Amino acid sequence: MPDPTRRDFVRSSADMLKGGWLLLHLPALGTLAACSREAAERGDAFQVFTPDEGRTMAALARRILPSDPELPGAEEAGAVYFADGALARLFPEWTEPTRSFLRDLEAGSPGGFSRSFTEAQDEAIRALEDHPSFELARMLVVMGTFSDPHHGGNREGAGWRILDAEFLPAYAPPFGDYDR
Repeated sequence: MPDPTRRDFVRSSADMLKGGWLLLHLPALGTLAACSREAAERGDAFQVFTPDEGRTMAALARRILPSDPELPGAEEAGAVYFADGALARLFPEWTEPTRSFLRDLEAGSPGGFSRSFTEAQDEAIRALEDHPSFELARMLVVMGTFSDPHHGGNREGAGWRILDAEFLPAYAPPFGDYDR
């Protein structure tokens, strides 16, 4: 195996930072997921996204985690409502970068991204993979799809069905002097 490069080191360090960030924000993300699920079930209007931005984000979610006849996707999990709620309540500083990405995505597709065929959408996404906010938009979709359903995250456990996993919350007390 070749020696890791400096780029590999920086990339793996960034991945570790993302994981740490997620751990620090889990309680807030769980609450956000519950509110987002309720908004999606009621068909509420978006808090941050305009209707056009919501359609573009929903189309992006369908391409990142598409559904098939047997499994739900990000759209069925309500990922767009999670992203909208995250921008409204937790990360307002991400709103403009996300909007910029959605505008560029919509402009980069003939006839508009949300109205394009899947092949054209995939091409538009590939063309913008180096956009500064692509990872942010993708992270919002993935977090919205696989949030903890106990807190109301993925609608009706859609994310767990995608993973073919059963949600089994468990608690194990830490071991220490008291158990001797």
